[in-house]
Amino acid sequence: MRRFLRNIVIAVVVLFATTGCFKKVTTDTTLRIKLYTQEISGGDLVPAEGCYGYIYYISNADWSVASYEDAAAKVITNTITGEKLSEPNVESEPYTMEGSVNNYISMFQDKASALVVVVYPEAQMYAYMYRKSEAENLTFTDLTLIFHTWQTKDYNEGSKEGYKWDVVVPKATNE
Repeated sequence: MRRFLRNIVIAVVVLFATTGCFKKVTTDTTLRIKLYTQEISGGDLVPAEGCYGYIYYISNADWSVASYEDAAAKVITNTITGEKLSEPNVESEPYTMEGSVNNYISMFQDKASALVVVVYPEAQMYAYMYRKSEAENLTFTDLTLIFHTWQTKDYNEGSKEGYKWDVVVPKATNE
């Protein structure tokens, strides 16, 4: 009887010890993007409403968005070969957080490498980033994007690589 109880205790200990070894590790995440606009340098941030986004799963950073028209049409271009893609893998959905206005979008990224694009139709601006997901088992990735409508040239918005937006201003002021 003692041997039987000892074997059961050993089996239970082994089962508990190995449970962590079989845990699924994933880089899937839902991007929650908070969108703002700033009308003048140093002015208040105002929610940027009416924005939408999309994701293309690509393996390297050789892709970009050539123009606002392409961004609005969901077209990306390979900067080396000139090849174009026009069917995104993922499109955004509005995301509602308690107490927020309509300035959030969300997109589920389930591949490690992606080009993320956000379009702000009211200002005819867009932003994109090549994002390589390295975080494991992160349910949400919160990002912020500020469209500075007073800018006169393209700029970067973000804090670090992998989270840095390339923001493109309208052609009329892009000189």
